[in-house]
Amino acid sequence: MIRQYRAQRCRGGTNPLGVGIIAAGSIFYLQDETFFRDRHRGHAICRNPWLVEAFLNGTVAAGRKNPSTGRWEDVYVAGRSDMALLRSLRDGKRRQVGIRILILHDDLGLFPEPSSYPSLPDLRLYRCRANRQ
Repeated sequence: MIRQYRAQRCRGGTNPLGVGIIAAGSIFYLQDETFFRDRHRGHAICRNPWLVEAFLNGTVAAGRKNPSTGRWEDVYVAGRSDMALLRSLRDGKRRQVGIRILILHDDLGLFPEPSSYPSLPDLRLYRCRANRQ
């Protein structure tokens, strides 16, 4: 299972890797911006389901200071997971969406059926503080 690590909102319990609450393979009904900006919150349009395919790595702007030049540099981080790649199940289009938007859709119940939390990995395969005893 593809998991989201070091997420901004993660599962409870013993979770030293910070596995998030959104799993790859979850299906959501994405709403446009007008739905969230509407003062009276109109009815959600649940006709176009989107599937979470993957979590993206990314660049952290001004992530490290270069000691020789004294300037801040952008850093490519592999564990960063604040963006997800989604595919439309209706027409096959792909789209990048922020994880916070998916969490908002999950909180509002905009999914066809509730998906379970991602399973936790076998921690014996990782070097975590929980394993060093």
